[in-house]
Amino acid sequence: MKPNDILKPYIDNLDDNLKAIVNENSNELKNEVIGFLFSKAKRIRPIFTYLCALLLDKKIDKNIHNIALSVELLHSATLIHDDVIDESLKRREEESFYSKFGSKKSIIIGDYVLSLCLFALSEIQNTQILKIFSDNIIKTINGEISQFDSRFTLQSEQDYFKKTAAKTASLFVCVAQSVCCLKNANSKIKKSLENFAYDFGTVFQINNDIKNILSSQDDFKNGIFTLPYIYFKQENPTCDIINFSKNQALKYTKKALNKSIEIMNRAFLELEFSENIEVKNYLKSLCNNLLRM
Repeated sequence: MKPNDILKPYIDNLDDNLKAIVNENSNELKNEVIGFLFSKAKRIRPIFTYLCALLLDKKIDKNIHNIALSVELLHSATLIHDDVIDESLKRREEESFYSKFGSKKSIIIGDYVLSLCLFALSEIQNTQILKIFSDNIIKTINGEISQFDSRFTLQSEQDYFKKTAAKTASLFVCVAQSVCCLKNANSKIKKSLENFAYDFGTVFQINNDIKNILSSQDDFKNGIFTLPYIYFKQENPTCDIINFSKNQALKYTKKALNKSIEIMNRAFLELEFSENIEVKNYLKSLCNNLLRM
């Protein structure tokens, strides 16, 4: 199997499970929901789930598949709700549920997808996994609240990372904790994988923020000033952030990218516990793709 195909059978299984769980708990929006779940989804969180499991051993069982399924459904539900909050008309280059149905019905659809996540979690029959997901869902929501309350306010670099940890990194940490629980990993390995997940999630969000600046700038329009804006203001304290030029965008996104590389280099030191070189190389390739501007 080629390195880039290492996860293909697992992702194929995930796709089958996504279709099955919607079909088994269907409503009149079944086709719309399936269309959304398969519209250019990157599957980063399920991929991360499988890679974490493979770092610990080479066994991918039904419970690991259900973690991958649950985290993808949970992430999808948050995207639907995010589009309502941000009044986004597009999602993955398609018309958003908010655009098609308005805020009220979109919230209901998001709640429906969240309920599918809970159904998938219940299949694991492990109360510790439910607690792990519950704790990290609360952190994610707190991160969203923090972001909403700080709109049009330029935060400090420290506050940005704190918000990012809650809003994005917490779901990757949730995956690491869940996999370690199911694999009975010792406390040292658990802590290392949690640290890696935290840093991976942080880098993932920084680079989403970079791509937003270099494309739509929707974050700026919604009053969300991300790391490149923070770096701009640190070096130009008297300049109005609204005058952030294209050249400055390139300069400060590059600085944010360098910060991502620094974080990721540190993160990989946490994976010394694993002897699975193939998976570690896959993770490095995945990170290199994330760190491309």
